[in-house]
This record gives sequence, structure tokens and C-alpha cells, in this order.
Amino acid sequence: MGLRENPRVQRLVERVKGSLPYALVERFIECDLLAQAASLSFFALISLAPLLVLLLWLTASLYPEAQEALLTQIGVLAGPQAETVARTVIRNASEQPDIGSFAGLWSTGLLFVGATVVFARLQTTLNLIFHTSEKTLGGLMAWLRKRVFSIGVVFALGFLVIISTVLGTGVEVLFQDLPMLLPVAGNAVMLLVYSCAFALMYHYLPDRRVHWKQAFLGGVITAALFLIGRWAIALYLAQAAPGSPYGSAGALVIVLVWVYYAAMIFFGGALITAVIDERWRERRIADESPCIENPRKLPVVLPEDVPPPTGPQAPAGRP
Repeated sequence: MGLRENPRVQRLVERVKGSLPYALVERFIECDLLAQAASLSFFALISLAPLLVLLLWLTASLYPEAQEALLTQIGVLAGPQAETVARTVIRNASEQPDIGSFAGLWSTGLLFVGATVVFARLQTTLNLIFHTSEKTLGGLMAWLRKRVFSIGVVFALGFLVIISTVLGTGVEVLFQDLPMLLPVAGNAVMLLVYSCAFALMYHYLPDRRVHWKQAFLGGVITAALFLIGRWAIALYLAQAAPGSPYGSAGALVIVLVWVYYAAMIFFGGALITAVIDERWRERRIADESPCIENPRKLPVVLPEDVPPPTGPQAPAGRP
């Protein structure tokens, strides 16, 4: 008997194939997340300028102090080079177009379309990760729906920037007498904000709705990976200096590399969320339908194994 025919080996192989790590690796290879992250990085580079301008307009109109907070957050997340790029983009497009003219309306519309390109690509990749099987609208309607929904995501990000700014200010006020605890409190606030942002994306962006419990679990996991990963990315950018061979364009290359690794973290969290959500759905179906194909391995009772009723309640014609 060969090794593959050994019952113990077969049980071990089945156990490994049914494990969570195996499912994660299999989905990672199936979706080709390395290529998906590279694609998202390219679209993010295209959407960088209009997205920053839209976020600036939104946050500045609702909370004027949010502009500097937005740029500071970019510097904290992606480094000083990325903050320099963001300041350059905002400085070159600081004036809002006049929406009272046709040219102003046209430029504003193009601005919205350009800002939502990255979110449309993000939704496509999430549909691939979450194995979306629902029928979606085709053609122009699908394109319009994705753009309208992506605009909503842009506004949601603007509100999150405002909320994070307000919370950060509140934390600084509360812990001004305890400077040693200020970094811990700041990271806790960022973990909460990032968890909510990722949970909203995992729940609403895929065409298949993810249960809120699994979405928040995936959001917390992704937020933790993101907070840890940003230090690793910053260390890599400082040590490897991937933008130095490109001269004046080095800052843009650094932004591209940072977006690539951040996309890998985001898609990794989405992959974990998708697999956990699918297993939760399978267990729920098994619990609600124990008689269908006997998924819970319940004992099957055949008719001939049932003893005949006895006593006065026995039906007529049967001993």
C-alpha cells in the first residue's frame, strides 16, 4: 500500500485541505493578489490628484482645520515624501471650479470620475475575492452605479477624516497631563477609525453583502495589520530607498510603492474576511437545515428501525 493510500495520510491531507490557512493560501493564489495590488496602485496613482482635491474641498467646507490634519495623516501613514507630493497636488489645484459655467460643471464631473476610478477597481477586486455570484447590471448602468457608489465612498472617507481629526484633538486634550500614554491612546483611536472604515468597505463594496459581524472582525484584523505594516513599510522605504534612482520623481515612486504594500494588507484582510464569512454561512446553513444531506452527521433512523406503536393508540390493522 502506497503512502497516498494510507488512511492516516488521507485523513491528514483532508484535515489540511479543510483548515483555514490552506483556504487562505488557496484563495490568495486563485485571486492573484500580487497582480491585483499592482493594478490598484496604478489606478490609485491616476486618482491621487482628484481624490485629494475632493477630500480637501469636502473637509475644508465642513471643518477648515481638517486640511492640515489630512496632510499630516498622509505624512504619518506614507512618510514625508508622500506628504510633499500631496501638498504639491493640493497647491496646484487649490481653487474650486466655477460650477455656474459649463466648463466648471465639466471639470467638476471629470474630477468626480477621476477620483472614483480607484474605488471602482477596488470593488472589482473585492468581488473576485468574495466570490460574488450575484447578477449585476451590465453596460452603462453598471458603470454609473459603480461611479455613484464610489462617490459615496469618497464622502464617507471625508467624514472619517473629520472624525479622526476631532478624536485626535480630544485625545490630546484628555492626555495632555499624561504624555507617556498619548501614543497608546492615539494608536487606539486610529485602530477604531481604521476598523470602522475597513468594515464599511468590506460590507458595502462587494456586490455580495458580508455579515456585519464578519465585516467588523475583518476590519479589526486589517486595521491591526495596517498599523503594524505601516511601520514595516516605513522601515523598508527608509532602508531600501526605492525612489532614489529616479531623482526628482522619487517621491512619486515612493507613493506608488507604499500604495502597493498598503493594498496588499487591505486585500489580505479582505481575503481573511471572505473565507471566515463563507465558513460562517456554511455553519449557519448546516445548523438551520440538519436534515438536508445530514451535514452535521446526525444518526439516520430508517423506517424499519422504528418500533411499532403499542397500546391503545396503535392504529387499526397493525398488531
